[in-house]
Amino acid sequence: MSVKLGKCAVGIIAAIELLTSAVALSGEPVGEALPSDEIRTLRDLPKLAKIADINRSDTQLKRLVQHALDYSPSIREASYTKDAAQQEINTAKGARLPQVNISSGVTTYTGDLPTETKPDRPYVGVNATVPVYDFGRIAAQVKGREASFEASKARYAQQTNQLAIETVTTCLQYTKQRALLYVADEYLLTVQKLAEMLTQVTDADPGRRGELVQVRSRLLQANQARENARSTGREFQIRLDRLLGENNSALCDGINARFFDKPDIELIRAKVRENPQVKAFNFDYEAALRQLDQINATRKPLVQATAAHSPIAAGLSNNYYQTFTITMSVPLYDGKILESSEKAALERARASGERVDQTVRQVESDYLERFQAVSSALRRVDEYTKLLEINDQVRKDFFVQWYALGRRSLFELLAMEFEQYTLQQGYFISLFDGMIGVATIMGNAGQLTAME
Repeated sequence: MSVKLGKCAVGIIAAIELLTSAVALSGEPVGEALPSDEIRTLRDLPKLAKIADINRSDTQLKRLVQHALDYSPSIREASYTKDAAQQEINTAKGARLPQVNISSGVTTYTGDLPTETKPDRPYVGVNATVPVYDFGRIAAQVKGREASFEASKARYAQQTNQLAIETVTTCLQYTKQRALLYVADEYLLTVQKLAEMLTQVTDADPGRRGELVQVRSRLLQANQARENARSTGREFQIRLDRLLGENNSALCDGINARFFDKPDIELIRAKVRENPQVKAFNFDYEAALRQLDQINATRKPLVQATAAHSPIAAGLSNNYYQTFTITMSVPLYDGKILESSEKAALERARASGERVDQTVRQVESDYLERFQAVSSALRRVDEYTKLLEINDQVRKDFFVQWYALGRRSLFELLAMEFEQYTLQQGYFISLFDGMIGVATIMGNAGQLTAME
């Protein structure tokens, strides 16, 4: 009789201890898990998107993205490429101005020379050429270079957007794994506590050793889940080191609040042609049209003016002559090279136009697909929240019924604990999947690099 009473007393005391740890979040899990206060914030879905929190999130998000852009060699490379494209505009414009060349030298003559000649006398000549009329050839080239520069700017913007998306989503993935690690730690602590209590119970009731085996089996599974979460978290930590530099993962803290609400998808769709990828292909199309104009102008007459100041006979005379010449060149026959080039340029321009339309459709489709995925993920978050509230109360009842009343089996108790663990996993996975989708949509729309 005393043995039974002892077992019951131990069970009641243990149940109270376990209930206490189940109601409150279990301390600070070791390792790289999120702090418990952040876990509480993430679990309180109705309060996730306060205006003050969103403003703080925007400030930290701007700091994070700017740091990633400043640290990235690929962004600096794209910036240099953009600057080079701008200089090519000046190169094309320079063709409108006179091209002036100076030539000088010394000529030595041998043989019978007139007595008045002065061998080895240096001479200087000046030659200038300027286009008079070219049927828009230079203008087309300038406009083509300007279009190429705008395309380069759009691709630079696209690259900054992609880097911002990669940085922010990697931060969110890293935070997600830290949250999952917290859940795994919490589950592991619960199972460890259960194993300790059951060890005490089996000392008084050896017939329950089979339950202890079940608990230890779940303990191994909990350890494995914890290590998996930690290992994945370290993988994202390595990615952050590549994107932000070593020991800068703290920049990821505080950016979550901006991504709890779904973006205005209709407003984003209305501005789809402002997407950098679409703009880049639009300017490629413009550049292809200007190339067509340039080739077309090449088939027409070119009028140039040339002025020269040169020695009559270098080294033999001190006299110079001046000339001013107007020349016109017209291609009569070139084996249909220009005609074929013009047709090829026309087909390339048509292909560029089709690429624009295809890109618009693709970008809009990506927006809609990601928005649908975001909506589904956030709906699941609501469902997980309701199930967690119910399951949390049920598992508390199971503890009391198993330890104090003996009305529940250990299998049922372990199943409820595992259910709580999987529900929390599902909650955080759905929450962060939704946030990552929101960040991707915002990034593609250029909103991550245009934070005010």
